[in-house]
Amino acid sequence: LGWYFYISSRPQPAPPPEPQLYVWLVDTDELEQIKIELPHEDQNQAFIKHADRYWYFDEPPGPQVDIIRWGGGIPLLLSGPGTSRVISENTTAEKLAEFGLAQPQMIITLTLTDGRILNIQVGDSTPDGSNFYVQAPASNDVALVDYTWYGVLERLVKEPPYAPPTD
Repeated sequence: LGWYFYISSRPQPAPPPEPQLYVWLVDTDELEQIKIELPHEDQNQAFIKHADRYWYFDEPPGPQVDIIRWGGGIPLLLSGPGTSRVISENTTAEKLAEFGLAQPQMIITLTLTDGRILNIQVGDSTPDGSNFYVQAPASNDVALVDYTWYGVLERLVKEPPYAPPTD
């Protein structure tokens, strides 16, 4: 004769996910005008949303952007990039310079429907190249954004999303 004991433990619930952090956050419908500058390359591009809710080149007033390249993705990317972490709060001017924010790689100006303007500075890439340093609007907080976010916005300036010619 023998005894058999079976001890069962209940599985532990998974910890709740960390809340998503954003460098800034606005509703995509609030975006009215977008300007992206690459100061080191002396290039920029601006876009404006017309009453028909489509985006157009703004400087000079120009054609509608290529809807396939633009889609809903560009306003979504600019409404609030997610960040893996805020790396510095109330950052000093010296530290901002270390992150490349004293002479940014990219300057983004977002004009909202209520007239508010968000000025965003994008500094250097991190040493491993996987992120860029971004200064949150109207603060000295610095966060990291994925390099792909930067690449998509840089391409809007270097390869503007003009609609292909129709034949």
